[in-house]
Amino acid sequence: MKKTLLSLLAATLLLTSSATILSASTTAKTTKPFLIQGKLPHLTMMVKILWNDEDLALTKEQKKELLIIRKHTMSSAKKLNLQIVSLENQVIKGSKEGVKPERLRNFVYEIAQLRAEATIVHLECIYNTRRLLSEDQLYILE
Repeated sequence: MKKTLLSLLAATLLLTSSATILSASTTAKTTKPFLIQGKLPHLTMMVKILWNDEDLALTKEQKKELLIIRKHTMSSAKKLNLQIVSLENQVIKGSKEGVKPERLRNFVYEIAQLRAEATIVHLECIYNTRRLLSEDQLYILE
């Protein structure tokens, strides 16, 4: 059962973390705010899927802490993503209107800074989640 569940989880993650969408019409819900796309684990998603799994055997205290980590990560990433999408739309609009690249430079640098912040949030989530889990629990997730 564990092997089947992990196979389904891996397939789901592979499908949902495919290449970045490069469409000008993308929204905050369809884009990821991170600099590193699809190469870092989304441990809180895997934990969420296996929340009550007997093999993972999360304690009440672990669940409490994991919910705090997930809430912080998700709210921070969503907030940053909204800002990123807004700035990207300004760059796209400016490009379509023939604005000189130099006038768009600060928007691009701000997007890069926000994506870096989102990546740090993701890394903190991975670190804090791993810190809470035992070696056996990490083995099940990875």
